[in-house]
Amino acid sequence: MNTYKLRDIVSHIRDSGGLPTDAYGQRLGVNELMDWFGLTENLTVFEQIEVKRELSLLIEAELYIERLKQAEQLYQV
Repeated sequence: MNTYKLRDIVSHIRDSGGLPTDAYGQRLGVNELMDWFGLTENLTVFEQIEVKRELSLLIEAELYIERLKQAEQLYQV
């Protein structure tokens, strides 16, 4: 996949204000995110594989940041 295209897709998702969640506040999975941002129908199968990998890394990073924030709140008491 064109690295500029991948970088722009990831930037667009990051700039949208965090990964979307469902009605219960749970972060959407990779396949749901692909559909949410209209990537499934606009990327080739090989491009989808790369974007899914990046999305899973974004999910992991957001979860990690949430845990850090929670730990920080515990220590501020």
